[in-house]
Amino acid sequence: MIYRKALSSELQNNGGGAFTVLFSIVVTIGLVQILNQTAGGKYEPSAILEVVAYSSLVNLPPLIALALFLAVFMSLNRYWRDSEMYVWFSAGGCSLLSWVRPVLVFTVPVVVLVAACSMTISPWSRGEMASYRDRFANRDEVSKLSSGQFIEAKNGEQVFFLEAVDQERGTVRGVFMAETKKDGPQSIVVADRGHLEVRPNGDRYVILNDGKRYETLPSGKEAQVTDFEIYEARLDQSPQTKTTNYRIDSMPFVNVYELQKKDNQAKGEFFWRISWPIVAFMLALLAIPLSYNNPRQLKYYGQTAAVLVFILYLNCMSIFKTWVASATFTIPEAIAIMNTPFLVLMIFLYYRLLTMNTSHFDFANAVYVMLKPFRIFRRKKKTEEEDQ
Repeated sequence: MIYRKALSSELQNNGGGAFTVLFSIVVTIGLVQILNQTAGGKYEPSAILEVVAYSSLVNLPPLIALALFLAVFMSLNRYWRDSEMYVWFSAGGCSLLSWVRPVLVFTVPVVVLVAACSMTISPWSRGEMASYRDRFANRDEVSKLSSGQFIEAKNGEQVFFLEAVDQERGTVRGVFMAETKKDGPQSIVVADRGHLEVRPNGDRYVILNDGKRYETLPSGKEAQVTDFEIYEARLDQSPQTKTTNYRIDSMPFVNVYELQKKDNQAKGEFFWRISWPIVAFMLALLAIPLSYNNPRQLKYYGQTAAVLVFILYLNCMSIFKTWVASATFTIPEAIAIMNTPFLVLMIFLYYRLLTMNTSHFDFANAVYVMLKPFRIFRRKKKTEEEDQ
């Protein structure tokens, strides 16, 4: 029918626009965070765009679910505000339940996309970011630096600054190193050149040549200046001793499924991944009655309620993930308990709108409208059989 084609087109336009705006905001925020972490030495400057792309893919499930919710809500809300809904109700012979079918046609493929992102793409992106951080952290301290950049070592007790770096030879020039020890002397070392050396036992040392060392006692009343030709400073650990972090949230879905049988943290992650498509589907159906707008009510009454519902749903997911990880609930119990209140709210809102202008709820008519697509399909099949 005409209203289905019009609604489908508007859902696509609003959904694409909402996702574009949300994705742009997330990319901008992620870029600022990555730039901040790059300045702190966690990422290489040349890989900023790659890391931003991975961080953006991590947030795809909530972004797509929210874009779907906003698309259904904004499209139908405009119908109510412009009084088009009343025209379809009176002249078009439609009811509130008539809008469920076109919404479901638009929603089901999007829910499948949310499931794919939640179970596959998002964990893969998170794993790529963790793998890149580990590879970058395992590189030599000199190779991680570029000219005019600070880096920390020994958990912040040492800070290096290099004026010039020769990546091929592994040498540096214009070295500044500050050492701070708890309840101990503070020292500043300045050298013309230096290099990084790995001893046979795996320990790493930074070797500085032709410089000065300024040492200040904790009292601050005494200081000492020492000239040196060679100065050796031991770093915290060798790159060979570092291991890749074990993270469940970046594991493939099949591995999480097998691990959740014996690990509670994996159960929480498994619950989180399978909940996103369920939440996206529920939000799309909730958006239909939430989009109702009465000209006599406050203008942004429905919008406020929709935002609160989404925030509440998202917080419930985080809380139940923690409860599943702590073995308070099993995964089926958590899914049932979390979604039941929103299902009850959905039924109440549909019932309220369907009985708004009548004294009772016409259950038979509601069933008739909901089963109408199946009857049409059955009639077409019967016609084809008769033609044969």
